[in-house]
Amino acid sequence: MKKIQILGTGCPKCKQLTANVEEAVQKLGIEAEIEKVTDINQITSLGVMVTPALIVDGKIVSSGKLLSATEVVSLLDPATSDGGSTGKSESTNAPSTESCGCGCAHEEKAKTAARCCCGHGGLKGALRFILLAFVLASLAWIVVRENKLAKPQSAAETAIATKADALVVYYFHGSRRCATCMKIEELTSQAITANFADKLASGDVVFRSVNLEESGNEHFVKDFDLITNAVVMQRRDKVEKFDDIWDLAGTPEQFALYIKAGVSRNLSED
Repeated sequence: MKKIQILGTGCPKCKQLTANVEEAVQKLGIEAEIEKVTDINQITSLGVMVTPALIVDGKIVSSGKLLSATEVVSLLDPATSDGGSTGKSESTNAPSTESCGCGCAHEEKAKTAARCCCGHGGLKGALRFILLAFVLASLAWIVVRENKLAKPQSAAETAIATKADALVVYYFHGSRRCATCMKIEELTSQAITANFADKLASGDVVFRSVNLEESGNEHFVKDFDLITNAVVMQRRDKVEKFDDIWDLAGTPEQFALYIKAGVSRNLSED
């Protein structure tokens, strides 16, 4: 039985990957244990820094990509993508090779000597050290960004936020945050500041970053039917959720236009 782990914090891509994995398993007719890993600490401990990711039998086979069901089938059963060929050379004189993640072929001696473009080969200890250093550096970066972004509201800001006609733009998150989560908050704040500075100053627009795990904020989950980190805009009794933030996080310009359009639309509707 194969053990398949799907890593992600619950974004739309992570959910779609889960559905595609289940479809692939059904197509192959194999027995598989499918586990969803959503805890950010567990995700990083498994060596993954970009989600969604897929681990099969303890090996990371994909990271940062939404695989189709067909692609998952090929990963679970390589024979489906090469016609059942074993991939071994018929010639006994041909050098022994292996393929790494970048698709490069390596002679057997490359395992302990030269490296290819992706850094394959060399001592396992060196690779472990590099991975550990990367994880630690990423975590340190997240902590620094958290301290910069999570500024408490002043008394004046709190007073402005009570303005009856204000458009409140919320970014909801948890205590444990990944790099993408931090990026989404930054991009949302930048889009509002760059395009609606006058509205922010007058209190017509208010941006709030809300930790759902802090005492007193639990009601937002029920109020806005939240299942993961989200951008929500509320003006009077109208509420609009922006579900495409995870898909647009890698394209800042499109993200900014998405948020700008949402703010403009909500301000214009009286």
